[in-house]
Amino acid sequence: MPEKPTDLLGKNYFQTREKLSSAIQSLTDLGRDGGISPARLALLKNLLANLEDPFLFVVVGEVNAGKSTLLNALFGEDFCNADVIPTTDRIGFFKYGAEAHEFDFSDDIVEIFRPNEFLKDFNIVDTPGTNSIEIEHQQITEQFLPMADLVLFVFSVTNPWGASTWDFLDRIHHQWKKKVVFILQQCDLRTEEEVAAILEHLQKTAHHRFGQHFPTFAVSAKQAFLAKTSGLENEDLSRNSRIDGLERYISGIVESSEPRLIKLIHAWQAACYVLGEIKENLGAASEIIRADTELLSELEPACQTQQERTLKKCEPLFEAFDQSFMAAGLQAEPLLDSEFRVLSALLPRRKSAEEIEGLIFATTMKAVRRSIGAGATAVKEDVAHLWERVSEEMQEHFNLELSVGEDGSPDWSVAHRRIEEKVEEATAEALRNLNLREQLGSLFARRSRVIWGFIFSAILTALGGVILTMLDQTPWNAITFGVASVLLACAAAVGGQSVKKARHFYTGILETHRPIVAQKQREAFAEGTSAFYHDFIVLFEPLRSVCREHREKYEPQLKVIGQIEASLVELERILAPVQKALSSRK
Repeated sequence: MPEKPTDLLGKNYFQTREKLSSAIQSLTDLGRDGGISPARLALLKNLLANLEDPFLFVVVGEVNAGKSTLLNALFGEDFCNADVIPTTDRIGFFKYGAEAHEFDFSDDIVEIFRPNEFLKDFNIVDTPGTNSIEIEHQQITEQFLPMADLVLFVFSVTNPWGASTWDFLDRIHHQWKKKVVFILQQCDLRTEEEVAAILEHLQKTAHHRFGQHFPTFAVSAKQAFLAKTSGLENEDLSRNSRIDGLERYISGIVESSEPRLIKLIHAWQAACYVLGEIKENLGAASEIIRADTELLSELEPACQTQQERTLKKCEPLFEAFDQSFMAAGLQAEPLLDSEFRVLSALLPRRKSAEEIEGLIFATTMKAVRRSIGAGATAVKEDVAHLWERVSEEMQEHFNLELSVGEDGSPDWSVAHRRIEEKVEEATAEALRNLNLREQLGSLFARRSRVIWGFIFSAILTALGGVILTMLDQTPWNAITFGVASVLLACAAAVGGQSVKKARHFYTGILETHRPIVAQKQREAFAEGTSAFYHDFIVLFEPLRSVCREHREKYEPQLKVIGQIEASLVELERILAPVQKALSSRK
């Protein structure tokens, strides 16, 4: 978006003022909810009003010197024309108004309100011609020159030696002459050589009469106005108007005005002070939200990391569980061996498989109960250590004291027992799924049936041999006895092979279920540990709830504070060197 012509006059000053005004307005809005006193709000309001105080330009010159055209050219708008001021012998005071109207301030002054935006920043006093009515000179001198930021003395290039303008300048207090700038208008009506000669004459005359030089510019306001308002980018018109030097000078006046700069600095300092008060009022809420942001938001990741370390540290526990299971299997082997004796094979006990399963169950569970307590204690110690660390950080960085339970520390006994119970329950369930009783019992019964089958067959065959012997059936009786012997040998062979098969079957069951049991135990321990850390996180839920409430209530305000603070820091970069320069000048 192209810059408006008026943006060029004091651009840096107005950008700084706008940034500061925006910050003060945000502070005012924030202060209503931030608990600052009405006096502070009034201070902010006054600061804004002081910052918005417009610059005052007074334009002096003879009738037809081109004053109105110059003003229109400077601001790029046709706001000051011959029809504005009813009579040429009255002072016209241009101000901003939402609607165009005039107000007779006095017999000699008419206030002219126009909806031109630049009039919010610049008030213009357009005076009657110095060669019109002498009585006005005194009023201009007394009422407007002391307040003026700049006095533009306009000379027409066609008659720059009018005595009335010089006489009026002679009446101005010496102190006010510092604000005066000479402008030779309508220079397009003369050649460059003539303009240069007239400029030199003006400067010599001023030095001769007043003993000082005045900034002097030769311009063609008509060409400058056309260049700005015709809608065409006419560089030749703009260059020939020679108004850019005057605009740079006016911008310098605006941007170096000591009273205005002091206003900016004082407003900035006051805004910083009020911001500090608001931040202090919201300090507790800010710390709670900061605790939520910096600590509570990292709590779950920290717990997850610590939980992984805890599980890794407890790896020997799982190895002990595995060894206890296999050791239980070895302890049950004597019961298995007892089933391989001849009498056990002939008369198998119905409860032998149940006893083996019971022994493995009882031995394993005893070992698990003995070991799991140490594992749960290790988890408890890690969680307690994490609690201490978080508590210290809360106290040190946020001045928040965590306290739960009667002694101020959490009671971890429930979570401790839960780990033990989960691992014991998981182990018991996994051991019950071994199903040794049914599988071994079925194996023992089949072995017994096969052996008894051979024995009964051998007995029957032997009886047949006895009968054949009694009947003197030789050699059939011998053959029959031989068959009986073979059947007994088969029974013995089957018994021996079944021992090897039963051992392999038993070992296979244990090896098959070994990783299953271990996995169940790991999962139960991990689940119990996770629940332990979850209980730890739940302890912070009341604080989280407070943080959420504070975040919903105060975070928008804190966000605005951050934005204001950033603006004030940026303004410090601009205004601190100015403040230092002004102090050095004093």
